[in-house]
Amino acid sequence: MKIWYQLVSSESGMKHFLQATQKLCQDAALPDTAVEVRGTSQGALGDQFRLFWNYDVREIIDNALQIRKTGGYDAFVLANSLDPALVELREVMDIPVVSFMEVTCFHACTMGEKFGLIVPNEKMVPRYREIPIGYGLKDRLATVEAIEFSNIRGFDAVFTDEKLGDECIAQVKASARRCIEKGAEVVIPAGPHATLLAMRGIHQIDDVPIMDSYRLLLKSAEMVVAMKRLTGVHISRKLLYQAPSQDYIDRVADVRNIDALRRS
Repeated sequence: MKIWYQLVSSESGMKHFLQATQKLCQDAALPDTAVEVRGTSQGALGDQFRLFWNYDVREIIDNALQIRKTGGYDAFVLANSLDPALVELREVMDIPVVSFMEVTCFHACTMGEKFGLIVPNEKMVPRYREIPIGYGLKDRLATVEAIEFSNIRGFDAVFTDEKLGDECIAQVKASARRCIEKGAEVVIPAGPHATLLAMRGIHQIDDVPIMDSYRLLLKSAEMVVAMKRLTGVHISRKLLYQAPSQDYIDRVADVRNIDALRRS
């Protein structure tokens, strides 16, 4: 199978993070799985601010629509933890669209009653609180705790500078302990620090599981593709993910001049 693994991070500004995540995922993949870890052209310049975030989301939509038109992939993985264009893409994609936050939050519920999130900076806390509450998991969310990376691209250096990596890990451990103090039985790192933790083999802090988020996401995508092959089904087209008709899509493609939506 072939999986498009979409991060928001810039392919030039966060190349070391993307390379590390590519190796992590490919090493975890089944022998017949090819994983393409991709970023965006300018992403994560300030995705804690929703105005800037919208520009990154549009590029992700464009990537997915091109795959919809040309094919070649068995799953589209939203490997960013803010659920970029999740509903929008599930409405139109005919392959599974797999979400970082859905996978990690619901898997955490199989590991313990309450989970905590570790996010890149304080500004992101309200948004990350909204997402699991939107899944109906308000009573399972213990807390959202931040580390201190207001400039998201500053994360890239933690993959090449051991001292900076150590400092990042120390911040993560402190945040994880705050999560645990507030009742978390599982901790989810949401951001590039998840790759750093996995690279260093850190899977528990004070006997509490620290989720290996990106590899879990890859394995979940493999499972969803396998189930689609077994059953022919990967999504409900009732209500939330109801798809527009092809005639409607053609009309919008013409009005909006969206070539990727046009029939081949």
